Amino acid sequence: MPLLHAGVLGLLALLLFVVADMTWGQRLMDRSRAEVTSQLATLRSRLEGELNAAIFLTRTLATYTALNPALSEEDFGRVADQLLRESRQVVRNITLAPDNVVRFVHPLENNRPILGVDLLNHPLQGDSVRRMIASGEPVLAGPWPLVQGGEALIIRVPIHVHENGWGERYWGLVSVPIDMDAIYTMVGLKGFQHELDIGIRGRDGMGSQGEVFFGNPGLFDGNGVRQEVSMLGGGWELVAVPRNGWRAAAGRPPGWYLVGFLLVLVCAVTAWKLSDQTLRVRDSELRYRVLNERLQAIIAAMPDICFVLDHDGRYLDIFGGMDARYYHEGHQGLLGRRLHEVLPLDKADAFLNMIRVALDSGCLQFIEYDLDATEVDGLDPGAGPKERLWFEGRIMPLDAHVMGCPAVIWLSVNITQRKNAQDRIRYMALHDPLTGLANRALLQDRILHALEQSRRQGTYCALLFLDLDEFKPINDRFGHEVGDLLLCEVARRLEGSVRALDTVARLGGDEFVILLENVPDAALPCAVAEKLLAALSRPFTLLGAECTVTCSIGISIYPMHGEHYDTLMRHADQALYQAKTLGRRGYRVFTA
Repeated sequence: MPLLHAGVLGLLALLLFVVADMTWGQRLMDRSRAEVTSQLATLRSRLEGELNAAIFLTRTLATYTALNPALSEEDFGRVADQLLRESRQVVRNITLAPDNVVRFVHPLENNRPILGVDLLNHPLQGDSVRRMIASGEPVLAGPWPLVQGGEALIIRVPIHVHENGWGERYWGLVSVPIDMDAIYTMVGLKGFQHELDIGIRGRDGMGSQGEVFFGNPGLFDGNGVRQEVSMLGGGWELVAVPRNGWRAAAGRPPGWYLVGFLLVLVCAVTAWKLSDQTLRVRDSELRYRVLNERLQAIIAAMPDICFVLDHDGRYLDIFGGMDARYYHEGHQGLLGRRLHEVLPLDKADAFLNMIRVALDSGCLQFIEYDLDATEVDGLDPGAGPKERLWFEGRIMPLDAHVMGCPAVIWLSVNITQRKNAQDRIRYMALHDPLTGLANRALLQDRILHALEQSRRQGTYCALLFLDLDEFKPINDRFGHEVGDLLLCEVARRLEGSVRALDTVARLGGDEFVILLENVPDAALPCAVAEKLLAALSRPFTLLGAECTVTCSIGISIYPMHGEHYDTLMRHADQALYQAKTLGRRGYRVFTA
């Protein structure tokens, strides 16, 4: 209810603020459009004034030429020079084109490339010439790039000469390029651009139908202010928006929104507080009851078991641990009893020590331990997992006021699956996956341990390198499945031919190494080698196929053939090579 009251009053305040904001925003937008319209109208009038003045000069030259069609270059130069002085540097040059071919140009300097240009057939300017001839009126072309360089708006005025008795005939045209940069400078376009983004379209005087030749074409797709520039022979369309967009132009100061936010907040908070006063007690009681029920449900659903124990190791409270897959039943029977009354002495001492460390340090403590239900007095071994379990204990001290005395909460997390997985991973890392024999890493560790033991006790140890003879033909003949089974059977026979304390390892392929530890004399490795040769000489029956295999063995003995792992391994390998060289199916003790 308090939130409803706060929401209603806050919503009313928000609506009031939104209406005020929209009204003010519309007024700012209208004022901004009015300012842009005024500025754009000023620009339009300046453009019209300058361009129409240039068009008037062009028509003056056309009229003079129509009255004097046989004018000389000297006459043309004099008249053109006078017109250029009156154009205030806007006109780049003046050309006459009898029969549409440029014959006269003033000034001649820097404009010679235009002489002789056939305007009617020019790829860029031909269309405007044809429009001029068809209409008989002045036309605007461009702005286009000029042959002599730069870009200009070209004013073309047709010249018609009166002939006695024949009426008028088309004589040619006057062409005047208007320097666009000069026009933009004279009308102050750059000054307007400080506040406005401006676009102009209407190439060839086509108005809103023409191409954009100044500014961003995208301005014409928006809601900018537009103005028409009217000229004799065509027109342009101007568009303008504020430099930073309409949103910025109509933007309200940040403080305005802060005031609105505070208004809504004050109204909502006031309504909430007034309504909350009548419901506070009832809501508090309901909230505490719900929280208590929720806490009880969470505790009951905890998969792990928690114990609360005091500084003497007495069980004060027990909860959780309801999953019979990981925990035994009957833990409540431990309440009031001490660790030493329910656990073996060594575990009770270790647990009590961890409790006191946690209380003394005030920090979370960890301990891993294994436990069987038969070791805990008060648990039913049949009411839970049958295997020996591993746990991680997390011991956290509680404030003294919680239980009325120094105490800890002991969370016991069942990590048996993780421990089993770690054991499997450790086994896979140290054993050959095919035969289950020790791999190179485990073999090296055991050799180093055997060497250290032999040094202390003054005994021998030996390495037997074993390689199967002609194993590849068996693989090729019977297939890899039979080959793998053969390697497994070889591994079993090798293990059955040595003592339990010796190590049989597979290095890979058909290569095996046997470590003989605590050898009493140097003759024993040779006897073992003969035993291995005899064991492997018996036929193997695999998947219904019978095959035989022999082997060659190289022997190195500590300390006669080396005192270090690498030396003994290398010398045993060399002895194996010597055995194979001498005809295989035998063994060889390393000789230098």
